[in-house]
Amino acid sequence: MRRLVVDNRVFLLGLDVIYREMIKIHEAGELLTCARRVAAALEAAPADVPIEGYYTERPQLTEYFRLVRALQWLGAEDEPRVATLPEFQRLRSVTSARLFGTPGASDKLFPAGRDPLYVALDGTPPAQWNVSVLTVQAGEVVAMSDDYSLVGLACRAGDAVVIAALRESVLLYADIEVYGAATERPVRVEYVWRVDPELARHARRFVDEFNALFPKTRLPLPVAEQAKTFWRASRKNDIAGRCVRIGRESPESTARNYHWAIDRRAGDYSVRDFWSEDLWTTERYRSEGGPRAGSPEAARR
Repeated sequence: MRRLVVDNRVFLLGLDVIYREMIKIHEAGELLTCARRVAAALEAAPADVPIEGYYTERPQLTEYFRLVRALQWLGAEDEPRVATLPEFQRLRSVTSARLFGTPGASDKLFPAGRDPLYVALDGTPPAQWNVSVLTVQAGEVVAMSDDYSLVGLACRAGDAVVIAALRESVLLYADIEVYGAATERPVRVEYVWRVDPELARHARRFVDEFNALFPKTRLPLPVAEQAKTFWRASRKNDIAGRCVRIGRESPESTARNYHWAIDRRAGDYSVRDFWSEDLWTTERYRSEGGPRAGSPEAARR
């Protein structure tokens, strides 16, 4: 009997894969149509910015990323021009969902979500930002809240690797301040559910809200009966090299950006943090490996 344990990390990486595949369907279809309509009504051109995360995978996702970024820059004073549009109301309901944290500043047309990692960054001087400190701080923040955002679930697990991976999955909506070869013989498999009950309880809220927003593509419930589903999904999660900007020094265009990236060495994952005047995307990090050691942008581990 082969026992496959679904612990917090396996569960969350599995949830992440299923979420990404489902949200991409909506972003490249229904939500892209909404973003086009709202942008046209506001005469907002697509943002000329680096394309982050999985939004490089398809032209429709790239277009959606650029349109939403442009709309996020607009102020709340533009709302009367589009308030009656069903497309605006739908896009607002999605981007303001608790899936991504608590909606941020109300002076924006589409406020970005502020998850526990954002709160930890906001409450810690940039000179003290590092992986271990922010992981602990984000865990303390989420423990005192009812946050059930995707990143919040990772913060509850206290796992920096998962935090970095899941933050990259929701970067458009978030504010910024392998186990052996397969055997050829049939083997009986038992999937063991070892997810913390409190984590599963909050994950249920995330799943319920996602399924309410997107009833045609439903996330599986975080229960023992779905252990096999989350295990198999987690095996498909290619998190090595994911890189996400989670903070910056100031609003100025020349300010340095603070990133977390996932490296894999000796069969395990670790999180590398670094500052850079450039915005490093997952695509670039996987291609170039991040800033060179000893450079002004030298990484801290």
